Amino acid sequence: MGTIRALIWSVLSGGFVYLYMTNHFIKANWLALIWIAMFAWQITVSTLKKGATRQ
Repeated sequence: MGTIRALIWSVLSGGFVYLYMTNHFIKANWLALIWIAMFAWQITVSTLKKGATRQ
């Protein structure tokens, strides 16, 4: 599972850099929004799994 997750993050990051460097700014911004949303979702899920929000 960790390998797949790392591959997804690498593809998103590499895609963003490629689009930004080739002056495809609008597409790069959309990819950045997807990256941010997935990062927030991953943090939320991992926090809930660890039970950090329970008192």
